[in-house]
Amino acid sequence: MHLYESATRLYPKNYVRYFKQELIYSGDKRSVHIWLGKTLYYSFIVSVIAFILSLIFGLNIWGSIGLFLFIILAAQFGIYILLYFKVDSRKTKVEKALPDILQLIASNLQAGMTPFNAIKATGRKEFEPLSSEFKRATDKGLGTGNFAKELLKIGERINSQTLKRALKLITSALSSGGHLAKLLEELSEDIAETQSLKNEMVTNTKTYTMFIMFTIIVGAPLLFAISIHFVGMVQDMQNSVTLSTDEFGLGFMTGEMEITPGFLTYVSFAILFITSLLSTMLSGTIAKGEATAGLKNAPWVIAASILIFILAKILIANFFAGL
Repeated sequence: MHLYESATRLYPKNYVRYFKQELIYSGDKRSVHIWLGKTLYYSFIVSVIAFILSLIFGLNIWGSIGLFLFIILAAQFGIYILLYFKVDSRKTKVEKALPDILQLIASNLQAGMTPFNAIKATGRKEFEPLSSEFKRATDKGLGTGNFAKELLKIGERINSQTLKRALKLITSALSSGGHLAKLLEELSEDIAETQSLKNEMVTNTKTYTMFIMFTIIVGAPLLFAISIHFVGMVQDMQNSVTLSTDEFGLGFMTGEMEITPGFLTYVSFAILFITSLLSTMLSGTIAKGEATAGLKNAPWVIAASILIFILAKILIANFFAGL
């Protein structure tokens, strides 16, 4: 464990502080130093292995160093993405359960319970992880801690602005002696209506998302495959020309082509990778207002576009070979 904790000294303090808060938001109780240290340690081992193998298979020293650094940076980006999705998943579960749990608290208050007991009685599995956070607040609020402060601390462990606003309204009503049951009912209806509008907006924009995905997964690979085959045909025609090209107006057929099918293939792979990544980020922005939210679809979109590109190249080559 000491080795993992020592490794985090390489990170800036703000970087460690950021991941510490993200771990809290995700519900992970592990130490941030151990968590970051493990990821750095294992990514370093994988990078060293890749570095050695690249040298063995003939890659030059600078290329091997570039691969080494790329793997380490990719690993750090990967853990950020995984943690982001864990935080987002927990946030989604909380916001989905929030209207129902507020309605339950309001019903308990109308049945004659005190606010403390009404919130404590929300411990149901379908309300997780929010019910566990309410239980924690009531357990600490029962002792020396202040109940209202403990409720507000829930917002420090779940990254949801909707929940934070709801908790502020509840604590304000508790301190001012307002009609809490009615407030919770209206708050629950407002949150449910907002969620319904968001879902409707996502449904209305699905057509645009599907069009973008079709263009990236099917359209772009097909166009690249056709372009590469066309360049290959021109190159074959150049190699087979034996007549005086100037006499027949075929001057463009002379000379060596600087753009080859092999070069275009590598460029196509790079462009498909980048455009697939950007398209998933755009779809995330359309659906949730955050570009990072779409990255969970990036692996299958990249894989699908590259697979269709390879298949299209094979099919087009076979088609023209049979003519």
